[in-house]
Amino acid sequence: MSDHDIGSITVQGLDELDKKLAELGNDLAGKALFSAAMYALTPMVKDAKAFAAKAKEPHEMYYPNGTKVEVQPGLLKTAIKKRRLPKSEHKGEFAQGAVVGIYVGKGTKQKVYPRYWHFIERGTVNQPATPFIRPAFDGNISLTVTRFAEKLSERIDHYTE
Repeated sequence: MSDHDIGSITVQGLDELDKKLAELGNDLAGKALFSAAMYALTPMVKDAKAFAAKAKEPHEMYYPNGTKVEVQPGLLKTAIKKRRLPKSEHKGEFAQGAVVGIYVGKGTKQKVYPRYWHFIERGTVNQPATPFIRPAFDGNISLTVTRFAEKLSERIDHYTE
């Protein structure tokens, strides 16, 4: 298995799902899909935060414009979030539909962006990788699919009652 091969998942009942979503109309179908996708991502986000490296002490981070910021331990953990991607960011096979993702933004306690996160995830020539997003993804694929299916079914039932 290669680094990018995540195996396969068989999805049954897509024709029935398409019919039910069509009955809802675009607005309600979109709400149902986004709600289910955001719910499904929760375990991945929790694990990514749990796996995120935490500095032992405060350190300095420099931005390209020359700004220097003292970073407190735990910034990376608080910066891992999930979000709905705007249509302007939909590309390729995700050009339409409900697209959500995990991202690293500004921290919640310290409102700065940990611009070094990818060096931790992937490593550098001087620092070994300490992945936190990929293991969270790999360890939650089946659970995410199950949670998505359950929540989507619940939302469809709610909107069609």
